[in-house]
Amino acid sequence: MKRHAFSHWTLLIKLKIHGTIDSAIGKGIIQKNYFIPFLPKNPIIVEAGAHKGKDTVQLARTWPKGVVHAFEPVTGLFEKLESRTKNYPNVRCYQLGLSDKSGRQEIYISSGASDGSSSLLKPKGHLKMYPTVYFDNTLEIDAVTLDDWARENSIERVDFMWLDLQGMELNVLQSGMQVIQTVKAIYSEVSQTETYEKQCLYQELKDWLSLQGFRIEREEIKKGSGNVLFVRH
Repeated sequence: MKRHAFSHWTLLIKLKIHGTIDSAIGKGIIQKNYFIPFLPKNPIIVEAGAHKGKDTVQLARTWPKGVVHAFEPVTGLFEKLESRTKNYPNVRCYQLGLSDKSGRQEIYISSGASDGSSSLLKPKGHLKMYPTVYFDNTLEIDAVTLDDWARENSIERVDFMWLDLQGMELNVLQSGMQVIQTVKAIYSEVSQTETYEKQCLYQELKDWLSLQGFRIEREEIKKGSGNVLFVRH
Protein backbone atom coordinates (compact mmCIF):
# COMPACT_ATOMS: atom_id res chain seq x y z
CA MET A 1 0.00 0.00 0.00
CA LYS A 2 1.37 3.41 -0.94
CA ARG A 3 2.27 5.70 1.94
CA HIS A 4 0.62 9.12 1.82
CA ALA A 5 3.12 10.93 4.00
CA PHE A 6 4.02 13.97 1.93
CA SER A 7 1.25 16.11 3.37
CA HIS A 8 3.43 16.25 6.49
CA TRP A 9 6.41 18.06 4.96
CA THR A 10 6.21 20.79 7.59
CA LEU A 11 6.67 18.23 10.36
CA LEU A 12 9.65 16.64 8.62
CA ILE A 13 11.34 19.98 7.92
CA LYS A 14 11.00 21.05 11.56
CA LEU A 15 12.51 17.79 12.75
CA LYS A 16 15.43 17.94 10.35
CA ILE A 17 16.25 21.53 11.36
CA HIS A 18 17.07 20.25 14.85
CA GLY A 19 18.94 17.14 13.69
CA THR A 20 17.67 13.70 12.79
CA ILE A 21 14.12 12.51 13.15
CA ASP A 22 15.35 9.83 15.54
CA SER A 23 16.77 12.43 17.92
CA ALA A 24 13.58 14.46 17.75
CA ILE A 25 11.54 11.45 18.78
CA GLY A 26 14.00 10.17 21.38
CA LYS A 27 16.27 11.85 23.91
CA GLY A 28 16.77 15.58 23.87
CA ILE A 29 20.21 17.16 23.67
CA ILE A 30 21.85 17.26 27.10
CA GLN A 31 25.53 17.26 27.94
CA LYS A 32 26.48 14.17 29.91
CA ASN A 33 28.64 16.15 32.33
CA TYR A 34 25.40 17.67 33.64
CA PHE A 35 24.91 14.41 35.60
CA ILE A 36 28.36 14.37 37.23
CA PRO A 37 27.34 16.07 40.52
CA PHE A 38 24.73 13.38 41.18
CA LEU A 39 26.96 10.33 40.67
CA PRO A 40 30.16 8.79 42.04
CA LYS A 41 33.34 8.91 39.93
CA ASN A 42 32.95 5.23 39.06
CA PRO A 43 29.21 4.84 38.43
CA ILE A 44 27.51 1.66 37.33
CA ILE A 45 25.19 2.76 34.51
CA VAL A 46 22.29 0.95 32.86
CA GLU A 47 21.38 2.32 29.44
CA ALA A 48 18.17 0.71 28.19
CA GLY A 49 17.35 1.34 24.55
CA ALA A 50 20.95 1.98 23.53
CA HIS A 51 20.12 2.07 19.78
CA LYS A 52 23.34 2.52 17.78
CA GLY A 53 25.50 3.55 20.73
CA LYS A 54 25.81 7.32 20.38
CA ASP A 55 24.84 8.00 23.99
CA THR A 56 26.68 4.86 25.09
CA VAL A 57 29.99 6.25 23.87
CA GLN A 58 29.34 9.62 25.50
CA LEU A 59 28.52 7.96 28.81
CA ALA A 60 31.66 5.79 28.59
CA ARG A 61 33.83 8.84 27.86
CA THR A 62 32.30 10.92 30.64
CA TRP A 63 32.93 8.21 33.26
CA PRO A 64 36.03 6.23 32.16
CA LYS A 65 36.23 4.66 35.64
CA GLY A 66 32.60 3.59 35.50
CA VAL A 67 30.84 0.79 33.62
CA VAL A 68 28.03 1.22 31.08
CA HIS A 69 25.68 -1.74 30.66
CA ALA A 70 23.98 -1.08 27.31
CA PHE A 71 20.81 -2.93 26.27
CA GLU A 72 19.58 -3.11 22.66
CA PRO A 73 17.38 -6.04 21.55
CA VAL A 74 17.03 -5.32 17.80
CA THR A 75 19.69 -7.28 15.87
CA GLY A 76 20.77 -4.69 13.30
CA LEU A 77 20.98 -1.92 15.89
CA PHE A 78 22.80 -4.17 18.35
CA GLU A 79 25.48 -4.92 15.75
CA LYS A 80 26.03 -1.18 15.25
CA LEU A 81 26.13 -0.68 19.03
CA GLU A 82 28.80 -3.37 19.42
CA SER A 83 30.85 -1.97 16.56
CA ARG A 84 30.66 1.59 17.86
CA THR A 85 31.69 0.67 21.40
CA LYS A 86 34.29 -2.04 20.70
CA ASN A 87 37.17 0.23 21.72
CA TYR A 88 35.61 1.13 25.07
CA PRO A 89 36.57 -1.47 27.71
CA ASN A 90 34.07 0.01 30.18
CA VAL A 91 31.04 -0.85 28.00
CA ARG A 92 29.11 -4.12 28.24
CA CYS A 93 26.56 -4.77 25.49
CA TYR A 94 23.51 -7.00 25.84
CA GLN A 95 21.22 -8.07 23.01
CA LEU A 96 18.30 -8.05 25.41
CA GLY A 97 15.22 -5.99 26.04
CA LEU A 98 14.52 -4.88 29.59
CA SER A 99 10.93 -5.73 30.46
CA ASP A 100 8.55 -6.54 33.30
CA LYS A 101 9.04 -10.27 32.72
CA SER A 102 11.88 -12.47 31.54
CA GLY A 103 11.68 -14.66 28.44
CA ARG A 104 10.88 -14.44 24.74
CA GLN A 105 8.67 -11.48 23.81
CA GLU A 106 7.41 -9.73 20.69
CA ILE A 107 8.64 -6.25 19.84
CA TYR A 108 7.10 -3.85 17.31
CA ILE A 109 9.86 -2.71 14.96
CA SER A 110 9.90 0.91 13.79
CA SER A 111 11.05 1.88 10.30
CA GLY A 112 10.72 4.72 7.84
CA ALA A 113 11.75 8.05 9.34
CA SER A 114 12.95 6.41 12.57
CA ASP A 115 14.44 3.06 13.50
CA GLY A 116 14.63 4.16 17.14
CA SER A 117 10.99 3.85 18.22
CA SER A 118 10.61 0.08 18.50
CA SER A 119 8.60 -1.00 21.53
CA LEU A 120 7.28 -4.02 23.40
CA LEU A 121 3.99 -2.08 23.45
CA LYS A 122 1.72 -1.74 20.43
CA PRO A 123 1.94 1.74 18.81
CA LYS A 124 -1.06 4.00 19.31
CA GLY A 125 -0.75 7.81 19.29
CA HIS A 126 2.74 7.50 17.84
CA LEU A 127 1.19 6.62 14.46
CA LYS A 128 -0.58 9.98 14.28
CA MET A 129 2.17 12.07 15.87
CA TYR A 130 4.87 10.71 13.56
CA PRO A 131 3.05 9.50 10.42
CA THR A 132 6.27 8.73 8.53
CA VAL A 133 7.37 6.22 11.18
CA TYR A 134 5.96 2.77 10.41
CA PHE A 135 5.51 -0.38 12.48
CA ASP A 136 4.98 -2.99 9.77
CA ASN A 137 7.00 -5.79 11.38
CA THR A 138 7.44 -7.54 14.70
CA LEU A 139 10.38 -9.54 16.03
CA GLU A 140 10.78 -12.08 18.80
CA ILE A 141 13.49 -11.02 21.22
CA ASP A 142 14.98 -12.16 24.51
CA ALA A 143 13.85 -9.99 27.40
CA VAL A 144 14.79 -9.85 31.06
CA THR A 145 13.69 -8.02 34.19
CA LEU A 146 16.08 -5.63 35.86
CA ASP A 147 16.39 -7.73 39.01
CA ASP A 148 16.85 -11.00 37.07
CA TRP A 149 19.62 -9.42 35.00
CA ALA A 150 21.37 -8.02 38.07
CA ARG A 151 21.19 -11.36 39.86
CA GLU A 152 22.43 -13.35 36.85
CA ASN A 153 25.38 -10.98 36.35
CA SER A 154 26.26 -10.41 40.03
CA ILE A 155 25.49 -6.69 39.79
CA GLU A 156 25.27 -5.37 43.34
CA ARG A 157 24.44 -1.77 42.53
CA VAL A 158 23.31 0.53 39.75
CA ASP A 159 23.98 4.24 40.23
CA PHE A 160 22.43 5.73 37.09
CA MET A 161 19.70 4.62 34.69
CA TRP A 162 19.31 6.10 31.20
CA LEU A 163 15.90 4.94 29.96
CA ASP A 164 14.54 5.14 26.43
CA LEU A 165 12.00 2.34 26.51
CA GLN A 166 9.08 3.67 24.48
CA GLY A 167 6.46 3.53 27.22
CA MET A 168 7.92 0.63 29.26
CA GLU A 169 9.89 2.75 31.73
CA LEU A 170 7.67 2.20 34.78
CA ASN A 171 7.16 -1.50 34.00
CA VAL A 172 10.92 -2.02 33.95
CA LEU A 173 11.56 -0.05 37.12
CA GLN A 174 8.87 -1.97 38.99
CA SER A 175 10.53 -5.22 37.91
CA GLY A 176 13.73 -4.07 39.61
CA MET A 177 12.74 -3.32 43.18
CA GLN A 178 16.06 -4.65 44.47
CA VAL A 179 18.12 -2.63 42.01
CA ILE A 180 16.10 0.55 42.41
CA GLN A 181 17.16 0.81 46.05
CA THR A 182 20.75 1.50 44.93
CA VAL A 183 19.97 3.99 42.13
CA LYS A 184 20.98 7.62 42.63
CA ALA A 185 19.63 9.16 39.41
CA ILE A 186 17.31 8.25 36.52
CA TYR A 187 17.09 10.08 33.19
CA SER A 188 13.94 8.90 31.47
CA GLU A 189 11.89 9.55 28.39
CA VAL A 190 8.34 10.52 29.41
CA SER A 191 5.00 11.13 27.71
CA GLN A 192 1.76 12.78 28.79
CA THR A 193 -0.18 11.00 26.04
CA GLU A 194 -0.60 7.34 25.15
CA THR A 195 1.81 6.98 22.25
CA TYR A 196 1.85 3.22 22.86
CA GLU A 197 -1.01 1.10 24.19
CA LYS A 198 -1.11 0.81 27.98
CA GLN A 199 2.12 2.75 28.43
CA CYS A 200 2.86 4.55 31.67
CA LEU A 201 2.17 8.28 31.51
CA TYR A 202 4.43 10.90 33.02
CA GLN A 203 2.26 11.60 36.06
CA GLU A 204 2.16 7.91 36.97
CA LEU A 205 5.94 7.57 36.64
CA LYS A 206 6.52 10.74 38.63
CA ASP A 207 4.20 9.66 41.46
CA TRP A 208 5.77 6.20 41.70
CA LEU A 209 9.33 7.51 41.74
CA SER A 210 8.38 10.04 44.41
CA LEU A 211 7.30 7.13 46.62
CA GLN A 212 10.71 5.53 46.00
CA GLY A 213 12.51 8.65 47.26
CA PHE A 214 13.22 10.52 44.01
CA ARG A 215 12.61 14.18 43.16
CA ILE A 216 12.59 16.01 39.85
CA GLU A 217 15.88 17.76 39.16
CA ARG A 218 15.39 18.68 35.51
CA GLU A 219 12.30 18.58 33.33
CA GLU A 220 12.43 18.83 29.51
CA ILE A 221 8.88 18.52 28.22
CA LYS A 222 7.45 20.05 25.08
CA LYS A 223 4.10 19.28 23.48
CA GLY A 224 3.39 16.42 25.84
CA SER A 225 6.66 14.49 25.71
CA GLY A 226 10.30 14.82 26.59
CA ASN A 227 12.83 13.74 29.21
CA VAL A 228 13.11 14.13 32.96
CA LEU A 229 15.99 13.72 35.38
CA PHE A 230 15.00 12.23 38.73
CA VAL A 231 17.50 12.20 41.59
CA ARG A 232 17.28 10.59 45.00
CA HIS A 233 16.56 12.92 47.92
